[in-house]
Amino acid sequence: MVKDLINDFFEKKLITAYHTQKSYRANINKYFRLLDKDINTYFSPKKPSEQYEKDLSKAFMLMEKNSIPMLTRKTFFNSVKQFFCSTDKRLKDLEFWETISKRMRGYAPQSEKDVPNAAEIKTVLSHGNTLSRAMFLMQCSMGCRIGELLALHPTDIDTTVSPTTIMINKTYNPREKNHYKNGTKTKTSRVCFMSDEATKAYQEWMKERDAYLVTSAKKSKFDKDLNDKRVFPMSDENAREIWERLVKRSGLYKKDIVTNRLTLHPHCLRAFFRTYLGHADLAEHLMGHASGMDKFYRNMKPEDLAKEFQKYMSNVSIFEVPPDLTGIHEQLRQKEDELQKLKYDLQEQRLARLEQSADFETRIARLEKKPKEKN
Repeated sequence: MVKDLINDFFEKKLITAYHTQKSYRANINKYFRLLDKDINTYFSPKKPSEQYEKDLSKAFMLMEKNSIPMLTRKTFFNSVKQFFCSTDKRLKDLEFWETISKRMRGYAPQSEKDVPNAAEIKTVLSHGNTLSRAMFLMQCSMGCRIGELLALHPTDIDTTVSPTTIMINKTYNPREKNHYKNGTKTKTSRVCFMSDEATKAYQEWMKERDAYLVTSAKKSKFDKDLNDKRVFPMSDENAREIWERLVKRSGLYKKDIVTNRLTLHPHCLRAFFRTYLGHADLAEHLMGHASGMDKFYRNMKPEDLAKEFQKYMSNVSIFEVPPDLTGIHEQLRQKEDELQKLKYDLQEQRLARLEQSADFETRIARLEKKPKEKN
């Protein structure tokens, strides 16, 4: 019955996104576990609003006792409030909601989140295989969400152009028969690109993909779909576990002391793309964020957008980083200066010779015009 009540809430509020439903469900169930209450008998028209106020305050104090971060509590109570108001309209006027809103105002995230640089990502991926290198190099250079990456089909990827062009138009959803749901988090499709090294990694992975799927199906305790057409036929939990193992092997494994969450997780690769691409507005657009310049880039032709990305592609490459040519550039500049000076000196010498030649010719002409002496 618990599942039915929560599903009714999702239907009333038109909440369809898999991860949103997952978050709401976890928070709502947690509320009733904290209070040791039965969701089936909790709501009643005869129950006074004061009792709901008391229970909500008790839940807050239990979270306070356990030092739960304020923003985690804010998300928690937002889920509970939506569920309460959907179940009983009288509960939208509880004083607790205003109190909690004021209590949470001004709090910033307490959890640590690392934004890795190329050297750190290289260290992590050096411990990986063909699968992990392809998956995470693609995410580094595309700036996409992990769910968008796991929903990709080979038909979404065009390696015949440079840089490789990808159409993002769906996201991973394990409840769907084909493992994805049409539409992204922002409900819009977009074009993005990936680096040359990510393209090579992708092509190498596709040689092994089918064998991986067969082997994975034999090992899995769940029924895996051997007709899964996705580039990476796995769940997001599996992808995160692969990343976490690599981080542990690399020696960069660290958890936040407040939230106990991994500080270097797959979403950090999206942050890497945003931080290091070298063009903030372009990065925001390729990531699917709405910004002041989004309309400008949305109106650009794909081939022009590709040229823009190619200018900055090396900044989000991990293994194929261009060599440092600073010294060579300085030497070339010096040689150019020397060449220019030599050209100037030659020009000066040429002019001098021309002047001498002109003077000589003038004197010859004067001599020719001089009358001859009589004998």
